[in-house]
Amino acid sequence: MIEITVLRQEALGVDVVRGFAKLSDLARISRADIFDEKANPSGTQRDLSPKHAREAYEYARRAKMGYWPEVFLCLRDASVATFKPGSDGVGVLAIDDEKIASSKRIAISRVDGNHRLELASGNTESYPPIDRVVSFCMAMKLSLVDEIAIFRDINNNQKRMDTSHLDKIELRLSSEDTIKSRDPALYIASKLADDPDSPLNGFVYQGGKRPGSTFIPLRTLHTGIEYMLSRQTRLTSIGDPDGQLVLVKNYLKSVREWVPEAWDSPKDYLLLRGAGLWGTFFLGADVIDRALAKKTYSQADMLEILKSGKTWDWARGGSFQGLSGRGGAVRIADMVIRELRDDEGISMNDLLAQIINSKTP
Repeated sequence: MIEITVLRQEALGVDVVRGFAKLSDLARISRADIFDEKANPSGTQRDLSPKHAREAYEYARRAKMGYWPEVFLCLRDASVATFKPGSDGVGVLAIDDEKIASSKRIAISRVDGNHRLELASGNTESYPPIDRVVSFCMAMKLSLVDEIAIFRDINNNQKRMDTSHLDKIELRLSSEDTIKSRDPALYIASKLADDPDSPLNGFVYQGGKRPGSTFIPLRTLHTGIEYMLSRQTRLTSIGDPDGQLVLVKNYLKSVREWVPEAWDSPKDYLLLRGAGLWGTFFLGADVIDRALAKKTYSQADMLEILKSGKTWDWARGGSFQGLSGRGGAVRIADMVIRELRDDEGISMNDLLAQIINSKTP
């Protein structure tokens, strides 16, 4: 028997016990009731993400100081657990571990915390049990319908943390050198947001209370830099975030000269928003690469490259209307890149036309 000192009380109409127990014990006595339209249509839980479960396991195992919201369980089989009351609602919860192990049914289900518990029991090869103590809550008298409703309320009523705020928290918690080595894209994005010499200074929202002038979320900018660095070019070959920052800043200055109206009236243009911004960064990987191939990296030289192609309408109803997401960003960049001309005045579209019109020998 596992015996745990708990506090029993009714919370928002649900009879629950709350206490502290080893992660391994909580994992061993409970199981997830995974919904499957064919095999288990009465299930309550979403499918498990192995990656999320591994991350949760490593966090619990390695964090010197950490925190999890309490694991929420539901007692389905009253015969496997007994509450022995003491005084003022405090008592002992006795759980029959052996009876649970031998049962074919789920005696205690996991309403919230499946990923946190999945690998903690020690029953999975290469994952030793985690005996660290965490808080838990267990509903004592819920029907299956009520359990499903609670699961819905837990997951549906949460307001997701703003991802830009999370990026800013990461910056505050880590040294500059750590961010440089671990997430150079975030380092570059933060510098573009804060540097008074950056074309994006004053435009980037970094979480918390939103200043009226900011409209580019830090996470969107972070992702755009990641997209730019995802293309294998001379920019990525440099490998130094500070050097890359200089190049990206010069490129953005050239873009500001190329489409100044987007800076003057950003709400009316796509260039600094969503897919337009991401497309600008995909395009930047190519423009910077062309400049470095010429052994230059100046703002003026990058502007010359941008102006070598056709003139685009970046307004909301213009050349890139209807393009969205990462796919739309790639499409925007590809459209512009195909019109950029090389030193001989030939663009990819010109070259393509020559290829199509050429006669086969």
